[in-house]
Amino acid sequence: MTRDFQLWQLTPDRAQEWREIRLEALRTAPDAFGSSFDDWEERPLADFAQRLSGCEMWAAGPSPGSPRAVASWERDISSAEPDLAWVMSVYVAPEMRGKGLGDAIFARLAERAAEAGMTRMGLHVGQNNEAAQILYRRAGFVETGGPPMLNGRGNWEIEMRRMLRPPLSARLRALFA
Repeated sequence: MTRDFQLWQLTPDRAQEWREIRLEALRTAPDAFGSSFDDWEERPLADFAQRLSGCEMWAAGPSPGSPRAVASWERDISSAEPDLAWVMSVYVAPEMRGKGLGDAIFARLAERAAEAGMTRMGLHVGQNNEAAQILYRRAGFVETGGPPMLNGRGNWEIEMRRMLRPPLSARLRALFA
């Protein structure tokens, strides 16, 4: 089966792409994020580039330059959990949902995080955001069972996590170390 979309990394030099889809996400799904459209609308492009320099952001769409889905992962969110990759900024444009873009991005995030030595991934999701929870479950995430938390915008979120398998080379090195 061939995909009718491509996957690419959004790096600081692609900040305009990130700006456009981030503002779309904040405008069309305001309850899904800890930030608001108003928080980002007037920010300079340099702020979007800075965000991209601090994470690994992946996009999917018809071609590079036209992202219709995005998600990122970061390390070092919690010093107590240095092996935890934190997933953030997930968005799939409504007209592209159910077409595999989110699944492809999550597969890439998991692959890249494992290659970087992460053993787990975590994220927060609105407790009433069933569509996102379905995507995350399909990607292997499960609810941690902890109490919901109130995000900075006053929306309740739950935590979900996923185990990662380290790359084979890392597992082999560990066996023979």
